[in-house]
Amino acid sequence: MPKRFEITRRDLLRTAAGAVFLAPLLRLREVNAQSVVPKRLVLMFSPDSHTPEWWPSGSGASFQLQEPLADFKGLEKQLLFLRRLDHAWTFDNHHEAGMAQLFTGARFFDEATHQANGPSIDQILLKETGIRAGTPIASVHLCAADRGLADKRHIISYSGPGQPMVHTPDPAKAFSQIFSGVTFGATPAPPPDPAMPDPVAEAKRQIERRIQQVNTAELKSIQRFLGQAEREKLERHVEALFELEQRITDMPAGGGGGSGAPAAASCEKTSTTGFSNSLNNATSITRWAQIQADILVSAFACDRTRVADYSFSFSGGHHEGLLGFSQSWHDIVAHVSKTDDSVTVDGTAMSTRQAFVKFDRFWAGHMAYLAKRLASIQEGNGSMLDNTIMIWGVESGTNHNHSPRDMQYLVIGGKNLGVNVGNYINNTAAQSANKLLTSVMNAFGHPATGIGIEPTCGPLSGFSV
Repeated sequence: MPKRFEITRRDLLRTAAGAVFLAPLLRLREVNAQSVVPKRLVLMFSPDSHTPEWWPSGSGASFQLQEPLADFKGLEKQLLFLRRLDHAWTFDNHHEAGMAQLFTGARFFDEATHQANGPSIDQILLKETGIRAGTPIASVHLCAADRGLADKRHIISYSGPGQPMVHTPDPAKAFSQIFSGVTFGATPAPPPDPAMPDPVAEAKRQIERRIQQVNTAELKSIQRFLGQAEREKLERHVEALFELEQRITDMPAGGGGGSGAPAAASCEKTSTTGFSNSLNNATSITRWAQIQADILVSAFACDRTRVADYSFSFSGGHHEGLLGFSQSWHDIVAHVSKTDDSVTVDGTAMSTRQAFVKFDRFWAGHMAYLAKRLASIQEGNGSMLDNTIMIWGVESGTNHNHSPRDMQYLVIGGKNLGVNVGNYINNTAAQSANKLLTSVMNAFGHPATGIGIEPTCGPLSGFSV
């Protein structure tokens, strides 16, 4: 028996037999899509790097969260820490270079804009895989504590060279754009009428008809017009038809959902009340972030999209007055957090290092809120978070050192996509952050070998189970 391999749509269409035999395979793909749990991706950003305490203590599966990530308590088995990841290049203080390559691995598009010279992983996956799966919106881009500018320091998602995906800061506007035409609280659709066509039954009939058309004489006739490689593909495709017949026969009727179908999350309307666009009031920002996260969860639950980016502030954000600190968090705290300089935050004297931990936890708490919302929703054989990869990055290395070294990425969720969650992998040797981006793409089925300026860097060891 010839060695089996996967036949792609593109390969089959190149053969003379493609038009004859491809239809049932594509129909099966549509039927399977009804019973497959969605896969989702969320890119995330927060400003000014993290303190060394952001990294957990311990190692492997025995790590313990420290103060900056205290709000992630209870989600330890959903976290993957990968230390000693370096960016591939730098420029000046890395504020702009770090943002450009954060999720693209690319250099600057030009010297005027310093935007990225290539697409980010979310947009690559939308182009190269079926992650969108027919959802009405390709991707959503939300932010809080920011104005949603297209400037180089505000963007983490790119559709192509110098093509920024701009955030929507206003929750009401975002809600209107995402849920246009959606009826919330509508009565669920009744079961299919037995008299109506059943997609599984119809797929079975199509497979049977195609198999009945196949005989040795026809194959020999077709093969005369094919090269050796195409003949082998045709032979394997015919063999696959018989296997598909058995797979479809084993599927339940009534839409293909079966026991493996996802437990539908409730498609509920999100309240946008209480929004204020203050950039320095912690209470206002917290409510702002909560609304945006709730909109994102609803967008997933209503299957409006499966790809998003969720961003806070911008690279080098100052936020004077936030958390009771009257000066610039970036200049006075983040830049001197290694020292024991004394500052006063909300009337309490503390070191700049302690203040940076406080600042760090503030942003982390908003990330944790979204992660916990997703973890609370049952879906398929796990939670929505199990089927979603959240990847959180910053623009500079540990302790805001203006360096491309020891970048702090955290992968949250994705257990059902093969992510090695529940681990802290402290690499002994530095690895390229582009390997992490490659691994994320691979987890969604895109056979990328690299990204950006490192097209052959390969995936990152330890990312996958």
